[in-house]
Amino acid sequence: MAELLEIRDIAKSREHVPVLRGVNLSLAEGEVLGLVGANGVGKSTLMAILAGDLRPDTGQMRLSGEPYAPHDNDEARRHGVGIIRQQFRLDPGQTVAQAIFRESFHAGRPHEELRRPAAQLLRDVGTEISADTLLGDLRRAEHAIIESVRMLAEDAQVVIMDEVGSTFNVREIDDLHFITSRLTSQGRAVIYISHRLTEVKAVSDRVVVLREGRVSAELDPYRVSTDDIAEAMIDRRPGELVRVSHVVDEPVLEVSGLRVADAVHGVDLKVRRGEVVGLVGARRGGMYELVGALVGQFPMTAGTVLVQGEPRVINSPADATALRIGYFSDDDDELGLSNSESIARNLMIGGWDEGVDFETEVAALRDVIETIQRLNVRAVSIQRGVGDLSGGDRQKIALTRWMTEDRDVLILNEPTRGLDIGAREDVLQILGEHTEAGRSAIIVSSDLEDIVAWCDRVVVMRDGVIVDDLSTQGLSADALDSRVHPLPQGTRTAGGSTAFG
Repeated sequence: MAELLEIRDIAKSREHVPVLRGVNLSLAEGEVLGLVGANGVGKSTLMAILAGDLRPDTGQMRLSGEPYAPHDNDEARRHGVGIIRQQFRLDPGQTVAQAIFRESFHAGRPHEELRRPAAQLLRDVGTEISADTLLGDLRRAEHAIIESVRMLAEDAQVVIMDEVGSTFNVREIDDLHFITSRLTSQGRAVIYISHRLTEVKAVSDRVVVLREGRVSAELDPYRVSTDDIAEAMIDRRPGELVRVSHVVDEPVLEVSGLRVADAVHGVDLKVRRGEVVGLVGARRGGMYELVGALVGQFPMTAGTVLVQGEPRVINSPADATALRIGYFSDDDDELGLSNSESIARNLMIGGWDEGVDFETEVAALRDVIETIQRLNVRAVSIQRGVGDLSGGDRQKIALTRWMTEDRDVLILNEPTRGLDIGAREDVLQILGEHTEAGRSAIIVSSDLEDIVAWCDRVVVMRDGVIVDDLSTQGLSADALDSRVHPLPQGTRTAGGSTAFG
C-alpha cells in the first residue's frame, strides 16, 4: 500500500509544558490505524495539528508526498483531511440530511435535494435513523453515527475518528466498522482513536501506542491481546475487576407502573440499599426516558415513585436533588464543569464557599490533590482551568465530582466514556466506596463488559418495557448482548453507491 501521510518529529508545548515530544507516524492508503494511549498523553493534540486546529512547534508532515502544513481546519479539509472530534457539536435545528452534507460541496442545498442521497447512505450503513429527522430529536450516540456517515459523503482521504464510538452499543459499533470498511475500500485511510481496546483491536490494521508525548510501541492487532495493548499504554497489565457487593435488602427507590409518553410503558423497578443496577437496551428501548423521569427531565404520565418507602413526586431536577438523587449525564454540557474555572474550584464542593474557615479550605485542597493523584489527571497545577485538560481528564473530574457528592441514589449515564483502562479501575473503586457507605447506583451504559463487572443486577429494556432482570453473577457480556439484541445482524458488504438525481 502506498504511503498517504507521513509525520516526522512533531513537537508541541502548551504554556511551556511539552505535550508532544517528537512524534513519528505513517499512514498508508486503505489502512485503519488504531491510536491508543492513556488520558492526556497528546492524542487529541496530535489530531488537532493534523486537522489544522493547532500548529506544531517543530516537525514536518507530508500528505500524498507533498509538504502539508494547514493553517486552519478549512485548509486541512481542502487537502483531504477530515475529522470527527471527541467533543463535536451539531446544530439541533438541522435535519440529518443537512448534517451529513454540511461540509461537502452540497452544503447549503435544500433538505429536499439532500434527503434521497442521505437516505441511501444511511441505508447502506444499516442504521434506522431517518434523513428527515431533526438532530435535536436524536441522542448523542446517534449524532456520532451521523458524523461517521458524513465522512462517506465527503472527499477526505485521511479520516480522523476521535472517540467517536465511546457511547456506542454493540450494533452501533458494527455500523461504525462497516463505515471504516467502506472508507478503506475506496483507498482512504482512517486514524481510529478509542479507549475500548477490544474495538480498536477488531477494526485496526495496526495499533500505535502514544505515551509521554511519543510513539512508544507499534503492535500487530492480530498477534497481541487487549491486555498486551493495555500494558503498553499504562506499563502494567490491567487488574482483575472484582467488586464486592454491599446490597442490603432494603428498598431505597421503587417505581410502579411508570409511564413516559410513548417511550416507557408501565415499568416496575426496585433498587436496594448498596445495590448497583445496570440498565441496558437498544438505543430506543426506553432507558433514557426512564432515568430522565427519575431525575425530573421527562414528565411521568402515570405511575408511582417511593423514595425510602415514602411516596414522592419528581417534576423537576430540583425535586430529584431534594430527594438525594444525583444524575451524571451523557451530555458533556450538563456535567456542571466550568472550563474557565480551575480544577481546584471544580472539585472543591463547598471548600471555597463564603465564610469557610482556613482549616476547611486546606482540607478541601488536600482532597483535591489526592483525587488528582489517584486518577492520574495530567495537570501542571490544580489552579489551571479544566478547559486545558484532555477530554478524558475532564471526564474524570466531572465523574469524581458527582460520585463524591452526598446522594443516596446516583444515576450514571455512560460514566466511562472516554476513560482509559486505568481510570476505569479507579472509578470502580470509588463506586465500591459509594455502595459500602450504603448508597446505591443505577448505571446506564452501552459497554456491556462494564455492566457485567460493575453491577449486582442488570435490567434489560426493549420497546419501553423491562424484558429481563438478571443477576450478573456468572453472566458474560456476550450472553447479555444476546438478551439486548436477540435478532441476528444482517450481512452487508462494503460496496454500494450514492448518487444525486
